Amino acid sequence: MIIPIIQNVDRNMSARDYSHLGDKILVTSVFSTIQGEGPYAGYPAMFVRLAGCNYGSKQDMCSWCDTSFEFDKGKAYNLNELLAELISTSGYNPKQVLVITGGEPTLQPNLLALIVRASHFFAHIQLETNGTQPKFFATAVNLHMQSYFKSVVSPKANERLGKYPQVANEVLWHASCLKFVMTADPTSPHHTVPQWALESGKTIYVSPMAVYAEAYKGEVASIWDDGLIDKAATAANYHYAAIYAMEHQLLLSLQQHLFIGLA
Repeated sequence: MIIPIIQNVDRNMSARDYSHLGDKILVTSVFSTIQGEGPYAGYPAMFVRLAGCNYGSKQDMCSWCDTSFEFDKGKAYNLNELLAELISTSGYNPKQVLVITGGEPTLQPNLLALIVRASHFFAHIQLETNGTQPKFFATAVNLHMQSYFKSVVSPKANERLGKYPQVANEVLWHASCLKFVMTADPTSPHHTVPQWALESGKTIYVSPMAVYAEAYKGEVASIWDDGLIDKAATAANYHYAAIYAMEHQLLLSLQQHLFIGLA
């Protein structure tokens, strides 16, 4: 078993932690890049990373997560301010994909309003979520029918219990696709895709886990950095995920941003 380097540790947040924001939304970073994974892999994209996650402590869940989304680093924007920030960021183009990620975006009460408003400025919008907040999907009941919108539900396994929690039916119903992180380590619950997902009828992406030899700062990591990436372990994960995808007729989703050295 490979012991992960736990980076950017935060605390576990809940929807109540955002109740003081009023009409605002809490953001840690905005940047233009190439989308690395999922249905829009390879597309020019604008990322807005929302602050806070219900798995922020990265203990029982997501110990491998390399993302910096700390709640206390978030900046509160009203929607007009955030949209102005997005379209003034270098690289903005209305043909881009807007990727709304985190942390866990569906904790924030103004997420739906952001998606609807942003649809006037971007050709496509992708939401990245761990699927643990069915209340959002109950309020956004018709969003999945919009041609500009995709919801990528990426469930996370409980590493202490050794299994994935069941995703709520309303979340699964609205998911455009599912995405699972995979490792070659047979002792990890991320070694397989849960049976309920294989039987869901949803498009499933499998994404091999990058293994870090040391922590890094900021958003940018490179797979070509000899000191940063454990290349042998990462290569094993990539090979294993490819074989698993072929065996189960799933889609392989490589982290392209690691190869091009962008966030």
